[in-house]
Amino acid sequence: MSTCIHDLPHAAVVAAAFPPAVITDTATGSAVDLAAADGPCFAVQLVGAVTGDTTLAGTLEESANGSSWTLITDGVFDTASAAGVQTIRFTRAARYVRWVGTPDGSDPEVAAAVLIVQEKKLF
Repeated sequence: MSTCIHDLPHAAVVAAAFPPAVITDTATGSAVDLAAADGPCFAVQLVGAVTGDTTLAGTLEESANGSSWTLITDGVFDTASAAGVQTIRFTRAARYVRWVGTPDGSDPEVAAAVLIVQEKKLF
């Protein structure tokens, strides 16, 4: 497997794990099917406007069947308290991955979006 992706649309699975939205309570993204991908993954968490004392704890979960979910050990973003971009590298052991974001604060409101990327399998 290459360590460099030169043709992103054809060489990698790029999926919106959580499309841009403002969240005020725990939000769960859709399941991303990575059956066509292999090797290490990375995820990008984009945090937009943050109100007051709001923080956002973002984590990644995995599932073999799309219904029973467990935390990915290396799939935890640093808690965000301001707008910014975070990228983490993780390894999955199951077919599906999803993002879960939990805002905290006295009146939490935060804009967020998440992408998951993994190189496609080579045949």
